Amino acid sequence: MIDELLVHLFGEAVFGRLGASRRAQLIARLFFGLLGAGLCAAGALLLLRRVDAGPAMRAGMAAFLAFLAAFWLFNVALGRKWRWPGIMVIATLTAVIVVRLAFGP
Repeated sequence: MIDELLVHLFGEAVFGRLGASRRAQLIARLFFGLLGAGLCAAGALLLLRRVDAGPAMRAGMAAFLAFLAAFWLFNVALGRKWRWPGIMVIATLTAVIVVRLAFGP
């Protein structure tokens, strides 16, 4: 199935109808959604393992990146209009700021 999508995408690129194609938009949305989700998930794992910060700051930053990965995966890659990943990104970013102010550097 993916090989057929890539063949049709390549054919549309050759004949010049790539931008208006629904298939090209689907492939681009999937690519960037999975790329963003993968990078955010890798960043969350890296923060949990290597950052020299307190446990509250590490947990808050990892949760922020995990919910940002969920936003990229659900809203961008899958094309859903869910609000909870965006709300959780804002909530965890607020929590990171509060932890920074409460516990200091």
